[in-house]
Amino acid sequence: MLLERGINKSVYPSFNDLSESFFASTSSAPFFIIDPNRDLIVVSFNAAAQRYFNVMGDVPRQWFQHTWPNAEDKGWRDEFVKEIRQAHTLQMSMPEVPHEHDILFEEICFTSFDHNGQAFIAGMLLNCQHVTYGAADLRAVKGTFELGEFYHSILNNLHESIGFFELNEHSKLRVVWLNERAKRYVAPHTNVAGQLAVNFMPDSIKSSWVELERSLLGACDVVACSMLLGDEFNQQACEIYFHPVNFGSSKKQQFIANWYNVTKYFQREIVETQHKQDFFNLVENSPDMIVRYDALGRRTYVNQTFEHVTGLSREKVVGKTPTEVPSTGRSAEKIQELIFRAINTRQPAIEILNVEVLDAESVIHEVRCLPEFDKHGSVSGALLIARDMTQQELAKQRTQVSEKQFRTLVENSPDYICRYDLDCHLLYANPAMKGLFGTSVERFYGLTPTELNAYLYSCFESYVPRNETNLHRQLQQVIATQTSKECEVSGPTANGQAHVFVSLTPEFDSLGELNSVLVIGRDITELKEYQEQVHYLSKYDPLTGLPNRSSLLSKVSQLIQFPPSRFKLGLLVLGVDHFKTLNDSYGYEHGDGVLCALSKRLQSVVSNTSYLARIAGDEFGIFLSPVMSRESFYKEAQRINKALAKPMLVDGTEIHLSTSIGACLYPDDAKDLQDLVRYADSALFAAKSSQRGSIRFYSHDLTEKALERLELRNSIQSGIRNKQFYVFFQPKINLKTNALEGAEALVRWHHPTRGLVFPDAFIPVAEELGLINEIDMLVLDEVCRCVKVWQSHLAPGSRFAVNLSAMQFTREDLVSTIEGIVQKHQCGTQFLEFEITEGVLMVHCERLANKIKALKELGFTFALDDFGTGYSSLSYLSRYPIDVLKIDRSFVMDMLESQSSQVLVKTIVAMAQNLAMKVVAEGVEEQTQTALLKQYDVDIAQGYLFSRPISIEAFASMYCLPVPPSN
Repeated sequence: MLLERGINKSVYPSFNDLSESFFASTSSAPFFIIDPNRDLIVVSFNAAAQRYFNVMGDVPRQWFQHTWPNAEDKGWRDEFVKEIRQAHTLQMSMPEVPHEHDILFEEICFTSFDHNGQAFIAGMLLNCQHVTYGAADLRAVKGTFELGEFYHSILNNLHESIGFFELNEHSKLRVVWLNERAKRYVAPHTNVAGQLAVNFMPDSIKSSWVELERSLLGACDVVACSMLLGDEFNQQACEIYFHPVNFGSSKKQQFIANWYNVTKYFQREIVETQHKQDFFNLVENSPDMIVRYDALGRRTYVNQTFEHVTGLSREKVVGKTPTEVPSTGRSAEKIQELIFRAINTRQPAIEILNVEVLDAESVIHEVRCLPEFDKHGSVSGALLIARDMTQQELAKQRTQVSEKQFRTLVENSPDYICRYDLDCHLLYANPAMKGLFGTSVERFYGLTPTELNAYLYSCFESYVPRNETNLHRQLQQVIATQTSKECEVSGPTANGQAHVFVSLTPEFDSLGELNSVLVIGRDITELKEYQEQVHYLSKYDPLTGLPNRSSLLSKVSQLIQFPPSRFKLGLLVLGVDHFKTLNDSYGYEHGDGVLCALSKRLQSVVSNTSYLARIAGDEFGIFLSPVMSRESFYKEAQRINKALAKPMLVDGTEIHLSTSIGACLYPDDAKDLQDLVRYADSALFAAKSSQRGSIRFYSHDLTEKALERLELRNSIQSGIRNKQFYVFFQPKINLKTNALEGAEALVRWHHPTRGLVFPDAFIPVAEELGLINEIDMLVLDEVCRCVKVWQSHLAPGSRFAVNLSAMQFTREDLVSTIEGIVQKHQCGTQFLEFEITEGVLMVHCERLANKIKALKELGFTFALDDFGTGYSSLSYLSRYPIDVLKIDRSFVMDMLESQSSQVLVKTIVAMAQNLAMKVVAEGVEEQTQTALLKQYDVDIAQGYLFSRPISIEAFASMYCLPVPPSN
């Protein structure tokens, strides 16, 4: 029975016109159809399948994907469809699929078929085989029924199962009579006459039986079907035939049915058929040409490969001899000769022939002719098998070419290649070995590595070692263990001392027996020299030849591990004062000359018991051991410093150097190596910071300051990552209208332990670390975020200023980065301003003016901050397009008490007005200052009088602006 639940009839045609007999024979078994072109969705699902897989109602179209093992994987589904299409029918063991039935089907068969031009896959669950037999003689059975009860015993003793049925008024088959053999299928029931046949059917086939009853309604011809009859523990495959009959005057449809248990027969037939099919498939799909001949040499069979290779069809060649219809060109006569030789001699005939085939002039084949015998032992014909050996022959030729090429490679290789036998005697050496010996190597065949080494020493050294060489020992180990080895060997050669890296590989014959050892050596003399140079550079300074920092640390570490009990150890770190200025002024070559002269002076001054090293660019370390006291340590440092202060010649010029020295004692100041070096560095830093040319001993406060600075350096980086930097705004007020004219954005750091950190504490460190760029851009991003929200509420001319450090203008991507931030927030640049100091204008980086001009073209204005406190120059104002001058707060604070400050403010304002610049006064804290600034025509003021720097939220609240959404 075929179900089409939930199927779109416009997409899938009805399957009712498929073979009804096929569905009748499988209607008692679970059966479903899936669509390979639409991701294996279910097209049809019979009632038995619904019951078996416990699918009630409409079957989900994705049932197969979600239920079948691995079917949710798209790759598996594609491979599944491909395999079935190639094989057409695929039978496999039933996988573990959820089911609700006592019967366990052992196998499932998938079959690919086409219906109305569309491809489908049918799946049927099997635990028996189906086969159909011919029906019994209907007239004999009918006649036996009509003869009466006596003759029923005859039917009861037949080996066939026979029954008599009729359709009742409800079109249900009613049992009229069953013979004894048929009653076995309804056991343990005995009195079945008059009962409905469906009552004795297993639940698994009841729906199929109902379908059968429908097909019998009005049937005029025999109706055949296959069923699994018997109880659930012993189901048998049966073929049932229903023959329409009419006894007496009954108006009901009556049927004589006979059925046969065909399980064993069908299984045996399937096996035999499969064996035949397997053999046929094997022969038919063999890559060899297979031809069968009769005793007269005529072809009786050719396989597909024969047709493909020769281009001749079976119909054309069967019944003909090789010479009558030549299929292999001029080789046909030779093939016919081989056939008759096999037939006449009753022995196989084998030869290698050049066979002419389709699309090729000649192909090499191995042709085997085998005689075939009938059951009486007479020769009935011959079987020819022709195998294409062309590739093997070509491979043989390629092998010969490869061997030649390999020999050429070996003969011309720069590596040393030789072969030894199992007694460690030299069998072969390539020409490269001549470079070692200075003569032809053939004369050394038969010698061992030890004997060869003795020859080299006798020729190129003054003595000859008697010990067995390392290569000889390694060779013996390879022979003993039959595993590869690697080693390095060194010795004298015709070209001087050589270092060779050697690999030894055991070689085996075709039987797997060790027969020789291949030795390949590569000259690594240059590599060894390079390694020695690298080792030297890892320990010594290439410029001065002194030990480097690594060597000094190693030396100090050794002495600290075993310090003298009565004495101390001291470390001096010397640094050349203003060495960078010297390099910038005279060039790096002159600087290198100064360092070399200084190192020579130090070597002449430092005692032999001390250890001198160059530890950094312009820094030298001197480790003193032993040190009697801190006073003697200080005197030694003074002595060295005075010696270095004397003039020295560099490139013919007399120069004077100043050096600062940091000193640290072990164990007084430091307890371990790391502290000793670190504290000496801190002392040198303090010496350079306080007084150049001085000697500074380590003290604990130096560590605290260094640690504080280091902690601040580390905290800034984590502060940026953790978004601990915030923007505060200090408003700028129009002195004429008292209206808001923007604000200056100031950055504050909410440190997790220090609290609020002001810029004076962290900006210099951020500039030193190169992190000021990130902080500036962080501030700009926050300002743009706010301006985006506020721009519709701001008065024309309002500007929110962001400070840019001098380091920003050394960036090549400054303009593009700023432009990207503005575009990100879609805010108007007419509300944005950059504040720079006079120090920025002094940075002579390339294209400074171009970068300012590019930002001006984007709509930004520029304000010059702290004007009058630095290197104020009118040339800067004329060279760069500055829009605003900001008067430093120091002038504003002094105006009330200093007449000169008032004059300076007036002058700055007048100059700005003449240059069409606005003026902003910083640090306004009193009304009297405001009055003076108004009198001097100052445009804008900012300071504590109006507001301290406040958070974004407080600023928005103060000036009735919307609070930007949190970032």
